[in-house]
Amino acid sequence: MGSRTKKACVLWLGLFPGLALAQPAPTAVPTPTACTVEGMLDEVRVAMKTGSPAYQRYARLRLKEAAIALPPQALGRAVSEERDPGVLEAIGAALATKASNAQQPELLQPLLSRAKQDADPGLRAAAVRALKGAPSVEFMAKNGDVVTYEQLVRDSAPEVRQAVVENLVTESAGIYFGHNPELAEKAIQVAAASQDPAVTTRLLGEVSMEAASPEAVRQLTGHLRSEDPALRAAAAKALGGVPGTESAGARRSLTALYKGDSDPAVRKSALEGLARLGQSNARPLLESLRGVDPRMDPEIDAWLGALRTNLQEWHLLLREKQRLRP
Repeated sequence: MGSRTKKACVLWLGLFPGLALAQPAPTAVPTPTACTVEGMLDEVRVAMKTGSPAYQRYARLRLKEAAIALPPQALGRAVSEERDPGVLEAIGAALATKASNAQQPELLQPLLSRAKQDADPGLRAAAVRALKGAPSVEFMAKNGDVVTYEQLVRDSAPEVRQAVVENLVTESAGIYFGHNPELAEKAIQVAAASQDPAVTTRLLGEVSMEAASPEAVRQLTGHLRSEDPALRAAAAKALGGVPGTESAGARRSLTALYKGDSDPAVRKSALEGLARLGQSNARPLLESLRGVDPRMDPEIDAWLGALRTNLQEWHLLLREKQRLRP
């Protein structure tokens, strides 16, 4: 291998001084490894079987670092052939790192194929998890959307669906810091495709809508008419986080939802969305909604009490409201 690859391997050996002291058995102590895909995978296998959590992280990170200089064909072949879920996730993450660093989305095709077509649900989930932390939404589109998160979120295996959620939440917060219109739109589309209420709720609750485009907000608003109350409730909460330019329309939609929807959980979510949209300025509107549904008046009172604290950060305001009325 070239000097660049050798340098990457040696570098990682020095990043964790004293790591050997934390190992439960001599077999788990890091040792110099040939800087080839096969050699580094051998180290990952040892780490997964006998290593401490710290050593497992070390082996995975070392492989990702070295992947930048490793041949993509060998990485892709290893992804296609691997049968151990933990090792597949590690080599898949290395391939995703290579694709991202080289800006070559086509390198992900073996990983996407495993995610969609593998007969083993554990391996499908591992392949999906390997995409976490990469610009996967963008790269799937550049691969022609042959494999999409809308398809994967309908997988029969719960662990695959959960991996989809983790990927999108992580990508929103860790790569784009909540400021990517395409990712917000994708989360809305995936939530609509899902038949798992827990997936829907988490996607719309945790993927940021701060940079949602007008089209994405329109799609989100459309979900307020869904027959599924879980989707209506999740969409109502998500509308509370849309950009200021879209807040007036969102406020009208949430007010109409609160007045017209008889489901208590949906009404509760509509109040949360309205409180988030207006924060300190939301009090008159919330007060005007008293009496629409007397069962919800204590919820309105809790929001009004939280808003009177004048807390400016949404997470602090939400925590105060939950203290007053969980």
